[in-house]
Amino acid sequence: MLLLATLEASAAGIPLNPIARWEWVFPLVESLHILGFTLLVGSVVVLDFRLLGICLQRSPISQLARDLAPYIWAGSFVQLTTGPYLFSGDPGDYVQVTAFRNKMAFLLVALTFHIAVMGKATAPQWDDAAPAWRKPVALVSLASWLSVLLAGVWIGSL
Repeated sequence: MLLLATLEASAAGIPLNPIARWEWVFPLVESLHILGFTLLVGSVVVLDFRLLGICLQRSPISQLARDLAPYIWAGSFVQLTTGPYLFSGDPGDYVQVTAFRNKMAFLLVALTFHIAVMGKATAPQWDDAAPAWRKPVALVSLASWLSVLLAGVWIGSL
């Protein structure tokens, strides 16, 4: 809790985080956070839809995964920089909110699943394989990212 208190205010009583100091910073950083999430999840959803056979059926899955990787990593970078910054504005309150804790858990699951499982499902050696085993992978991916999204919206409504 000492770390949380340190993040909330400096010894001089002036907030260390500009989010607490200037009213325009929070909406700006929150907007960037949402744009980063849109880039990340939008790219993942396109890949998931390809695994489900809904779109881009002429594109090899491995090639599409390679093409989308920079957008997925860029969205992840934006999320992982703006998220902690937003958190630092009021860490003591955030850690007490169930929606925040759920979002962090869902995010950990979604990122781990994407790195560990989607990497295998989109490997070049499976481009010519029957897609049936990939459909559950895509559905789990969609469900995990939807969970992150809904938990994030839940935080905003509290």
